[in-house]
Amino acid sequence: MRMKIEELKRASEGDILELEGIVHIAKDPNSKDFDGEIVWGQFVVLKDGTGDQGCWLNLDSEKDKVSKGTKISIKGKLGKEYKTRKGTMARSINGCHFEVLEAAQAPAQSTESKPKSSYEQKDDYWTKKFKYEVQRDPKVQLAIVRQTAIKAMVDLMSSKVFIIKTKKDFYNSADEIVEYILKGLDIMENAIFGVETKEEPKNEPPEVETGTKEERTKKAEEIVGGTQFKPASTKQKNFIYGHKGDDGVWKKGMIESRYIEDHEIEEIGDPKKLSIEKASEWIDFWLGESGNTEDIGERQKREFDNPRDSKGVPLNKLVKGDKTSLQKDILVDEVNALRRKCRLNDDEKFKKEIGYSPKIESLTEKDLTKVKEILKGYAPF
Repeated sequence: MRMKIEELKRASEGDILELEGIVHIAKDPNSKDFDGEIVWGQFVVLKDGTGDQGCWLNLDSEKDKVSKGTKISIKGKLGKEYKTRKGTMARSINGCHFEVLEAAQAPAQSTESKPKSSYEQKDDYWTKKFKYEVQRDPKVQLAIVRQTAIKAMVDLMSSKVFIIKTKKDFYNSADEIVEYILKGLDIMENAIFGVETKEEPKNEPPEVETGTKEERTKKAEEIVGGTQFKPASTKQKNFIYGHKGDDGVWKKGMIESRYIEDHEIEEIGDPKKLSIEKASEWIDFWLGESGNTEDIGERQKREFDNPRDSKGVPLNKLVKGDKTSLQKDILVDEVNALRRKCRLNDDEKFKKEIGYSPKIESLTEKDLTKVKEILKGYAPF
């Protein structure tokens, strides 16, 4: 069926399509060997005024290639939809037979030849490998990039080129390396798939997000990509970071709890970078694993161990130096039993004979252990 490029969205995989347009980008032809028969093909990007579309042309030989600016008509099969590394969907038209309608105008003669780009000089093997990995699974590329960035930071630290003091600085520097690598991959992907690189506008105000909440969420998920990289939901963020309720009163979040540790807040990090999976892990850690009745969660465990009043003051404040309240309770009971056995119920006599305060509960675990050993060897007269 003949159509404009903008109408391709209503076509289905396997449809035979006819398009007409001008070659906007033309890659060098490549060949494949099928049982001794060499088959030539060329990837081009066709424009017709309504949009652009990538196509694979069938060539009789390398000499039949088309050049940029040539007006052609094509007829080919619409290929399977695939996801780019950025998470957007794309399709190409494959096995295209074509007819040249108007040859490209010869460029003005120049004494200086245009040097080839670094990507044109690369071995074709790596170009094909990169294209295969991107089409197969975009998450593979992101995982490789992140591992490369972490290794680079470790190497830099061991060589003392960078001095990193905190975990936050380490990952911030790694993120900068990831961003730099991805920028290079964008250029390479554009060179392979025939997509023009669009420079970001300079000195312009940031774009304001529009549309409904559902549309903005869908857009964010498309940018982030795979499931494990989806941003945390609003409900998850409200629970973790807190939010303003319908009554206008601030509802405290998990990170504002009197039982949360500073290093845990640091590990949770920026809400903009929190994924839906990480948010679920933190919520399960705090409240208990969903569906597991035996897991009461870290929040409740800490409250049992160290109960506090509404102002956050511990109800059973331990003496400095104590490690566990349970161990201390056992020592107190043992010392009191030995005290009665040694007939040292009188506080003044106890202090004179043993050398420690008769207020057993106020002693540290270390002192209680010493008192216990003294009482074991004490002989009353």
